[in-house]
Amino acid sequence: MTFGAMPVWQGLVLIAASAAAAYFIFRMKVRPPRVQVPTLLLWRRVFDLAREMTWWERVRRAVSLAATIFIAVALALAVTRPGPASGPASRGRTLIVIDSSWSMSAKTSTGETRWQRAVRQARRLAAAAGGGDVALATTAEGLVEGPTPDLALIETAIDRLTPAGAEDGPWPRVPGADHVHFITDGATARTPDKGVAIHSVYESAPNVAILAFGARPAAAGAPAGEAYVQIANFSPAAKKVRASVARGASVIWSQSVDLAAGEAVSQVVPLPAEGGPRLRATIEAPDDSLAEDNEAFAWIEGAESVEVTVVTDDPPGAALLFRADPRLRPAFIAPNQYKAADSGIVVFDRWLPDQPPGRPALIIAPPSSEWLGQRGNEERAARWSAAGMHPAVAGVDPHSVDVKKVFAFTGKDLTVVAASEKGTPLVSVADARDRRLVVWSFALADTNLKNAAGFPILLGDAIEWLAHPSYGALRKPGLVRLPGSTSRVVSPAGQPVTIVRAGSESIVRLKSPGLYLVEAAGSRGVVGVNVGDPEVSNIGRTSLEGADVSAVAAGGAGWPWWMWFVAIAFVLAGTEWWTWQRRVTV
Repeated sequence: MTFGAMPVWQGLVLIAASAAAAYFIFRMKVRPPRVQVPTLLLWRRVFDLAREMTWWERVRRAVSLAATIFIAVALALAVTRPGPASGPASRGRTLIVIDSSWSMSAKTSTGETRWQRAVRQARRLAAAAGGGDVALATTAEGLVEGPTPDLALIETAIDRLTPAGAEDGPWPRVPGADHVHFITDGATARTPDKGVAIHSVYESAPNVAILAFGARPAAAGAPAGEAYVQIANFSPAAKKVRASVARGASVIWSQSVDLAAGEAVSQVVPLPAEGGPRLRATIEAPDDSLAEDNEAFAWIEGAESVEVTVVTDDPPGAALLFRADPRLRPAFIAPNQYKAADSGIVVFDRWLPDQPPGRPALIIAPPSSEWLGQRGNEERAARWSAAGMHPAVAGVDPHSVDVKKVFAFTGKDLTVVAASEKGTPLVSVADARDRRLVVWSFALADTNLKNAAGFPILLGDAIEWLAHPSYGALRKPGLVRLPGSTSRVVSPAGQPVTIVRAGSESIVRLKSPGLYLVEAAGSRGVVGVNVGDPEVSNIGRTSLEGADVSAVAAGGAGWPWWMWFVAIAFVLAGTEWWTWQRRVTV
């Protein structure tokens, strides 16, 4: 027996004191009220009347006394928070680490999940600390509570934890931790520090999972793209799996697949020419123990049209820029007609407004500007020889680009991503919370880009980077790095996600699968998060075999046993009050 809120001796003293106080209060003599009557004649006849007491009348006072003491003891148990000892009571500081891999959501043969079993064990370990400092951590989020001797804080922190996946990060550490416990199923192999007590919640379970899901946009000349999905059976027996793929609200593919034990199949699904960019794949199978990998999401790049406002004095010449990309919807206006746009992307051709545009912008051969930067010296026959790594220039063959004239353009918020051999900036970007810009330091008339093979790629990279800050990538749950201009991230449930600024990047933790909306300086993108992975979905194996571990016993994940005493105390108090009102008990 251990007491989570205090040392054992203090808990026993409190319980004993509560019982003694209840006994003393019950035995206190209550002075009866004084009532004056004209005569005692009638009362003497009542007192002199001999009547044999029933058995209940003789014991009801003792029963009421026992019930009163039990109520006091039960409430004292609620304060002291007793629990069964998980080994010897800990002395010193205790660190409890819970494995928060998605495999911990797998159901066991008793109906509870591995996570519920781990949470129950964490409560036991916290109670066994005997009033010492306890710290709580997970493999995904690191330290989440403590060190603190307040067991209520630890239990509250345990209640709000959920499996969150994430990669294997650094092992959580707490200075001065004398006892470290790791509760895991061993599905993800981890290397804890020496001296860590490992508690296993592993139980072999069958599972069918979507391991991969994605979409390829339509190639040149093709009417539509295609989706691909991979399904695997991590079960000891064959499974009949019902799989489907939906585009938006319409199911575009549905089929039953027979999978042998350990078998995986892949399927390519042609996409219809019309429909939204959102794709969702789902599977159904009997005796499937993990639900999180039964659906997956993808986003079709280029399925959405992009509005482009082109501000130029040469609309016919600028129109040649956009004719090769059908997803672009350009509108051409003269500089004197420009008004701040509230949607899409803005292209400024050799002209700049007095104020920043407030929208993602491609700026071509800009003049000097107070808000953007200064135009510098001219370089002729500039050679672009080194390929750039930034997404705004990725895939461009610099040897196919001939720049006859370029003016060095520099600004305090601009980062050069492509430069000539002499160091003159050719392509620069700005990625801040109030602006998202791509700057070409050259005019198209001063290059061969209109006829160069690299031009469609360069223009496509710039538009894609400006319009979609997240690049539509598919990721695993955990920490995700986004552009520094990211202003808002919304979860699939419509809830905002906390953004942490780290230098020129924004970092978010994406916990659950789905499509996340990313907003950055007026542009919008999508990040897809999927769970399915052989390391997660193969829940029939564990890395704990042969290791020195203690198995966590199966059982319900309901109330701690002392909570039942509290409930009984309230029921008993109500019963005592009801019977006292009817003179059944004292």
